[in-house]
Amino acid sequence: MLDREKLGKGLESLLGNIMEAEPTSSGILQVDPNLVQPNPHQPRKDFDPDGISSLMESIKEHGMLQPIVVRPVKEGYQLVAGERRWRAAKQLGLRSIPAILKEASSQQALEMALVENIQREDLNPIEKARAFWELVEVFGLTQEAVGRYTGLDRSSVANTLRLLELPIEVQEHVSRGTISQGHARALLALRDETLQKKLCQRILDEGLSVREVEAATAGIKGQGQHRSSPNPPRADHVLELEDRLRRSLGTKVQIINNNGQGRIVIHFHGTAQFEHLMQMLAGRP
Repeated sequence: MLDREKLGKGLESLLGNIMEAEPTSSGILQVDPNLVQPNPHQPRKDFDPDGISSLMESIKEHGMLQPIVVRPVKEGYQLVAGERRWRAAKQLGLRSIPAILKEASSQQALEMALVENIQREDLNPIEKARAFWELVEVFGLTQEAVGRYTGLDRSSVANTLRLLELPIEVQEHVSRGTISQGHARALLALRDETLQKKLCQRILDEGLSVREVEAATAGIKGQGQHRSSPNPPRADHVLELEDRLRRSLGTKVQIINNNGQGRIVIHFHGTAQFEHLMQMLAGRP
């Protein structure tokens, strides 16, 4: 369960008191939003157009009451917090908006954006999982450290990360909220991707509850998954190799073997993870 008090302390430790800063504070600059670039590690990927439109109306009427947070980069500034406000300002054609300048590394910028979005409950479970993945695999944080920043215990962080093992189609339903995080965790009990997709479709078609999905997965496992799947059962050593590769690479891996020939499929989520995987496969740190 989310610890709000702990989360607030995590945010304060990352941002100081800048989230509560008034526009009259001495550390606030006026910057051209066109000189500000988005953060490539921003955990939030979906921005509701209606929400942006509403924010634009508020800014037109009252001005931008809360500054964005930026860090200096070679080409100008990069967002740390406040992307919705920045997007609204750009769409309004504003030439100057209030901003707080903060020295921060790429890792710190991701931590700040993550904590801000979680505190405001702006992230869906898959966005949160991908942000956790970047902190762990790209920046080298432990799951315990991620938990300290976000007010979660290590097991909650681990369970959130496991959502990235689901097929992309299922992840998209979790992102849109058409199935819940509880449904998704129940589907993880099925190791077969085809079965996961089929049961996900049943959730959508029949409105299955989480308990009903848990019962269905238990029944399928009890019968033997291969009886319900058109794919032949895979050997235990192949499943073990997949698990080892998943733990090593930090993402879903499939080994497809056919009489000594086949392929290894490595799943990735976004440009940052792809580049990180390429570096790992090339043997670079």
